[in-house]
Amino acid sequence: MASWYYVISKTREKSGPHDETFVRARFIAGEIAPETLVWHDGLANWIPAGQAFAALKAPSGTEGKMPLPDGLRGWMTFIGIMMILGALLPSVALVGLPMLLAGIALLGARAALDRSPFIPPDLVPFFTRLRTFFCCWGWMYILGLFLVVLVLLAYSGIALWALSSGQVAPHHFFAK
Repeated sequence: MASWYYVISKTREKSGPHDETFVRARFIAGEIAPETLVWHDGLANWIPAGQAFAALKAPSGTEGKMPLPDGLRGWMTFIGIMMILGALLPSVALVGLPMLLAGIALLGARAALDRSPFIPPDLVPFFTRLRTFFCCWGWMYILGLFLVVLVLLAYSGIALWALSSGQVAPHHFFAK
């Protein structure tokens, strides 16, 4: 991914390196004017931001707003689905109902973000931290699933070894 730079109009200093998504978001929000010079790896010269982002047009009503952080919607969807799946079995005993409702609510919140993809700049830190929160939970689910598969494979290996060598069944093996 190329590093992007732009010239701060008031001080004429260059700002960077930044991700392209950061510079695009500032351009869409109107914080970087179309005549502001930008540059990234691979460009021979500095060019106006309006030329670099000619295809970008801010949807009406989004002036002064920033797009949501990348990955937020994906992690919200993943966590919502995992919460629902994880709550199915405990819901039979009514213990998992709060988790089931939380998963459904999270998917509803994600759908609401689709209807409002741009936010005021002062909310960007909040949504960035929210993305980090969901990312951490997502990796915990992924790690947990990996460990469950690993334990099941180990148990299956022990069971096959016990059956092939004439030993006791694995659940008796661990009970001793």
